[in-house]
Amino acid sequence: MTGRLPGYFALDRYSITADDVVGLAMRCSPSAILPSVLVTPVWSQDDFLDVADLVETVTPDTVFTLEYEGSRVTLIRSGIGAPQTGDMMLALSCTTCKRVVFVGSVGGLVPGMRIGDLFLPTGSVAGDGFSRYLPDGSIAWAGAPGTATPDPAVLENLRSLCRLHSEGIDTTVHEGRVFSTDSIVAQFHHLGEMTHDLGCTGIEMETAAVFRAASLTGISAGALLQISDVIPDRKSLFSGRDETDRRRRRSLRRGVLARAALGALVEA
Repeated sequence: MTGRLPGYFALDRYSITADDVVGLAMRCSPSAILPSVLVTPVWSQDDFLDVADLVETVTPDTVFTLEYEGSRVTLIRSGIGAPQTGDMMLALSCTTCKRVVFVGSVGGLVPGMRIGDLFLPTGSVAGDGFSRYLPDGSIAWAGAPGTATPDPAVLENLRSLCRLHSEGIDTTVHEGRVFSTDSIVAQFHHLGEMTHDLGCTGIEMETAAVFRAASLTGISAGALLQISDVIPDRKSLFSGRDETDRRRRRSLRRGVLARAALGALVEA
């Protein structure tokens, strides 16, 4: 097994190679992945083509090469949730990937947040099941969920670029802790605990897995999220949002978010 996980996950024991891992996860060879990688659960490559160029479709619907300000990055659509995105992060350790910016959606947990605003997670409470499989040893759940954190340098770079690209634009860049959950439907009767007890101001599904897998494998990773719904204001994923909300979100994602996320990768 080449890459950065020889023996840790017992892959050598079962004759699993880096080519095998990347081939299953990304349907390409490890050499097709560049050192700088943008990971998103489901957003299309088209969401970034207002500011970047599509150089190559490496794997249809999954892996793309983009060029932004003269530098090339890999875009990967990982799939929704911690299991799919977390495994994709582990597979990246079998490539030359050195840094990751994760971009996706977050539910706002503070009244008055606006759909389309950006959100920089400074920590992610690991309420997902995937995270329990990363430590060596027992998979038994032990106590309260821990908090995963982004790479400080990537976070600061994203913070600076968000300020730069949002200047003069009617948007807010929020910061705070998020809760990573495995369920969209079952979140609502736990929101009080997430906000009051755990201090979270957003809820999403992947960042704890991203941060923990990156830390384990030596990848520098941060995340830039966009508010998709504001539950306290009765604008949930299920109801309450209108076309004005959706248009604002699309516009800010394709402009401010895309520039900040790609900039953090090419300026690293």
